[in-house]
Amino acid sequence: MTQALVLSLAVSCGGASDIGVPSHDETFEEGWKAFRAQAVESSARPGVFIVEGDIAIHGEEALRKYYKEYMSRTSQSLTVLLRDSGGGVIVDDVLGEAEKHSLTYCISPRFPSDKQVRVAAAMTAAGLSWSRRVGVSFAHLESEDVWCDSEESGPNLRVNFEVRYVSGPSAFIALSFPPSSTDRILWIYERAFVSSTANGQTLEATLRHELGHVMGFRHEHIWISPVAGEPECKVEDLDQPGRQDDARQLVGGYDVLSVMHYAQCRPAGSPWAYAQTETDYRAAISIYGLAPSLIVSAVTPL
Repeated sequence: MTQALVLSLAVSCGGASDIGVPSHDETFEEGWKAFRAQAVESSARPGVFIVEGDIAIHGEEALRKYYKEYMSRTSQSLTVLLRDSGGGVIVDDVLGEAEKHSLTYCISPRFPSDKQVRVAAAMTAAGLSWSRRVGVSFAHLESEDVWCDSEESGPNLRVNFEVRYVSGPSAFIALSFPPSSTDRILWIYERAFVSSTANGQTLEATLRHELGHVMGFRHEHIWISPVAGEPECKVEDLDQPGRQDDARQLVGGYDVLSVMHYAQCRPAGSPWAYAQTETDYRAAISIYGLAPSLIVSAVTPL
């Protein structure tokens, strides 16, 4: 999809001492400096940093917070983002009970008319690909489109997030955001409209992946070693699959066919399609529950 961010983390094997072993704080600062030096900043939007290839982080303070949480992350199949809930308590960065069924959005009128129609259809299909199995609900509020991406009024606060267009050449296809982000914009770049249908990398497929980020899911390919010749597959995490001290795995383990796994980072000969696997669905259901339509009440006549 896009250029991935390489993390250079400094890891200490012990505590501070008087024989030159770095303290935790020193180790963190060294790792942060290396991370910051390699951070990709958007040329179009100064102060916006792109991490993991398609997640926008706004400002250096937020980038440092992301780095801190990155180092403390819990992994699972469908790896979940983390956030600091206060006082150093790290929790899953996932949607709340009320928000998970109110994921409303508007689509910017800045899209060319033909592309706006395509985005509306692809967003609907991508949202349904999650909500028909998982307890989340996405809804396009068409009446709010006219107020979407407005220079005069700013972000449309009557929707949960905006879908905006970026024209012209770019290294990116799309950029999303995590649940805790205050800058709730899903950016779709021109490249997204020329993706190949032959290998399954369609606009809908791209948006299935990006909506996974909106739900709090990270890239699955952080658990693999770099693929030769693929800069997007460079190691994003120092840990390896199967580390018992590293994870609370919700369902199964590393899933090479996950919708959150870059297709070009899969082993040679693997399918290129971006579609949820059964493991993806089971892991998402373990967080958000079943789709309401799949829940049969004990008092409902059969």
